[in-house]
Amino acid sequence: MKLLTPEGDPNVPQIIKLGVLVVGGLIVLSVIISNFPFGTVHAGERGVQLRWGAVTGKEFDEGLFFRVPVMENVVRMDIRTQKEQVLATAASKDLQDVQATIALNFRLSPDKTADIYQSVGLEFKERIIDPALQEAVKAVTARFTAEELITKREHVREEIRMLIKEKLTGRGFDIEEFNIVDFKFSPSFTEAIE
Repeated sequence: MKLLTPEGDPNVPQIIKLGVLVVGGLIVLSVIISNFPFGTVHAGERGVQLRWGAVTGKEFDEGLFFRVPVMENVVRMDIRTQKEQVLATAASKDLQDVQATIALNFRLSPDKTADIYQSVGLEFKERIIDPALQEAVKAVTARFTAEELITKREHVREEIRMLIKEKLTGRGFDIEEFNIVDFKFSPSFTEAIE
């Protein structure tokens, strides 16, 4: 019985050609699938159309969309209610250190998603929401003494909410709810209250 080595097998060039064709076919198939001209925008999302990386201003509602492969892309943005909770440090009117844990429920305005994506990107919480929350808390807590922050908590909450709404509504965000989760004061002030 004679064993054939790959060098002596006349079918080896055929096998190599077939392997190259299979690999090439898989690469072409993956490019076609990744550039499929149809897609879906899921419930609670908006699709922002990009053409050659530039925002076209066209937005897709939930459902099926068509795009030109390679040339166009669709970025999905969540327009459902989102929660952002941050710790804000400020000073009261009587110069007491105040740490406030605050929570904001907001959502992207459905008709402003393309503007938000173009001007801010997907990092809108870090770039827009968090700084607005910090600034609003600092501005409002400076108008009240530490004692008033406790006794007039609802009034303080409403003032902060109005300031946040004023800052964010024009930027494409709908403010749904704002809450002060907790106020913490300096240890000396807490001891004086007790």
